[in-house]
Amino acid sequence: MSRIKLFTFFFVIFLFVLFFYFGFDQYLNLDFFIHKKQELDSLYKSSPTLFVLAFFAFYVFCAAINIPGAALLTLVSGFLFGFLLGSVVVAFGTTIGAIFSFLISRFLLKDFIQKRFQSRLQKINRGFEKDGAFYVFSLRLIPIFPFFVVNVFMGLTPISVRKFAFASFLGMLPGTFVYVNAGRQISNIKSLTEIFSPLIILSFLMLAGLPWIIKFILKSISKHYTPAV
Repeated sequence: MSRIKLFTFFFVIFLFVLFFYFGFDQYLNLDFFIHKKQELDSLYKSSPTLFVLAFFAFYVFCAAINIPGAALLTLVSGFLFGFLLGSVVVAFGTTIGAIFSFLISRFLLKDFIQKRFQSRLQKINRGFEKDGAFYVFSLRLIPIFPFFVVNVFMGLTPISVRKFAFASFLGMLPGTFVYVNAGRQISNIKSLTEIFSPLIILSFLMLAGLPWIIKFILKSISKHYTPAV
């Protein structure tokens, strides 16, 4: 491994360690945002652009270096910003964070993996060169594997950054809308008795039904499209 790759590897580890050392993991707890809601609303109203950009940067950072629990920020985005702005922040934040994670994986590991398993990967590479976007889209719609696993794995394949980004963006949109909406409903809770309000129940029913909706979408697509193997 070259010096620049070693530096990149240890720099990412360094950032990961610093994140927890300075206690930034407290911001990955929904209770923190619920208890600080009034203070955060005041900050948002006093400087909305700066507040949104700071949250967006934090979201991208967590997604890029694969911080555990970062998915909670999707709910928080709806909780703080509402459905429309929250969806925009999450849709672009997750996509940009995924691109960084993808590029880090590609830079550090792709050459080694491709050389080490060259003969075994030829057929797989052909499939990803032709239909990589479909595979990414499918994995994003049905998150069988964790967010960071898809980023890292796809970085090892020949798929282009453009196709990865576009397929990730589209594939994550349905989940983004549902989770942001659920977070928006949480912001309306003023007491524990309201947790069973119709809107809250509807939001979480949507979460429960999302995999079935996605399965139907993929089944419909597969009737008209057969990816290469």
